[in-house]
Amino acid sequence: MSKTKLYCLALLLVSLVMPATATVIDFETFYIRNNDGTITAPFDVDMSIVENAAGDGFSAATPRSGQKVGYGTSAFNGFQLNMFNSANWTTTPGATGAHPYLNIWVTDGTNYAIISSENTYMGTDFQTRNEWKIFEYNPGSLDWLLGSGTASINSQYLQKDGANVTLADFANNVVLFSGPGVGASGVGTGAPQGGFGFNVIFGDTKSNFIGEYDIADLSVNANDNLYLAGNIREVPEPSTLSIFALAFLGWGYRRFKS
Repeated sequence: MSKTKLYCLALLLVSLVMPATATVIDFETFYIRNNDGTITAPFDVDMSIVENAAGDGFSAATPRSGQKVGYGTSAFNGFQLNMFNSANWTTTPGATGAHPYLNIWVTDGTNYAIISSENTYMGTDFQTRNEWKIFEYNPGSLDWLLGSGTASINSQYLQKDGANVTLADFANNVVLFSGPGVGASGVGTGAPQGGFGFNVIFGDTKSNFIGEYDIADLSVNANDNLYLAGNIREVPEPSTLSIFALAFLGWGYRRFKS
């Protein structure tokens, strides 16, 4: 084997053992609410959410008002909310219905709330975006959410001292968690009950959320690290790749010496 080939193999080995720039995480589909407002099975047969083969998105249908489904992960539980930068995906050209939106469960260890974003948030800078709503929370002051200042709600938007907040306004001890569970005070029937801190939601009570939608290539950027949705079981372990590369490099070296 030539020195050039050995050099290329060495570069391959280094690339395999170095930390990856992107981490693959698992999302799961779940049901939230039926047309009649109930949140337990049996779920409406005309409501559906099916994960795609790559595990990086879903096809969902909520043809009637009130129906709601979700796609969530616990991989971010314990992450600071103010560390999130963006979320993005692709969608099929023929997709109908409204844009899926985010529901993120957060806590400071005592209090809890859902921070939500709607409309065209894909690819926007979460640190400066000032359209964050709050829907579910335990009763009482919301000041615990902020690093400083007084929290309030205006048209469902969370505000700090009368101005809409950005994620950068949240306190460092406000972290993602799986939610307080069904029946908790302040939690309505529209909240994700799947036990995930980070959720992409489709469906609602409003008619503009009724329809079908498909997403793929779901990714989240948090603390300048990229997280890709996907089937974790289909991704080779770095240690396995490294062992294979080492064996291959050793074989090549023996060929070169001989």
